[in-house]
Amino acid sequence: MSEKETDVYFSLNRKKLSTGVFKKSDHSLIFFNEENININSLNEYTNFEILRKPIEKNIKKIEKNINSFIANIFFMIETDETISIYISLMKKLDNKKIQQKDIKYLIQDAKLQILKAYPNKDIVHIIVNKYIVNDLDYNFVPMDINCNKISIDIQFICFSKNLIKKIETFFTNFQIYVDKIICSKYAESVKDDKTQNNICQIGYNLNKGLNKQEVAIVPKKIEKSGFFEKLFHFFK
Repeated sequence: MSEKETDVYFSLNRKKLSTGVFKKSDHSLIFFNEENININSLNEYTNFEILRKPIEKNIKKIEKNINSFIANIFFMIETDETISIYISLMKKLDNKKIQQKDIKYLIQDAKLQILKAYPNKDIVHIIVNKYIVNDLDYNFVPMDINCNKISIDIQFICFSKNLIKKIETFFTNFQIYVDKIICSKYAESVKDDKTQNNICQIGYNLNKGLNKQEVAIVPKKIEKSGFFEKLFHFFK
């Protein structure tokens, strides 16, 4: 099986390291491993070298299972320094129907404000919690009504830039690129009943649109080419 045919997930907290491999063609879980570890804390000051042996062991197990080298992974982490920032923004539309560009404008504006106010943080998740259109609350964007103004309540989940850099640099030692970093606490908060306690499955489902209110952040290597956040199910 080719590495390009699979999505590989690593999940880390202070007590467990979990790994999961999913087949892209049918979304099935084809490999899962979980082992106990013991780390006092997970933050930007953690020495990730203490994880070298268990992570290297799991990389070898996965590569043997799929008969291919791992080039990219999704990395889930439960860190002590997760912060959630909430912001509300409004735009006047002068009795016009809402367009996708209006929502993108508000999200991009909010994102720039967060990055400016918190220069030492990186955004890992963007969630639109609520839309307020003509003073009425919605959990989706109503398309067929004229609107004087729209406001949105957005949640930004952020990690330390230093922590993210440390994770990415650590995996470059194995010639592995981290496609996306996922907040495990957030993933757990939106899990469905089917995933039970398989944290890798929760992360996979989240990336596939489990939370309809989350904005899908384009990976950095694509973002540099001029792309930006895509919207998940905002328009109905």
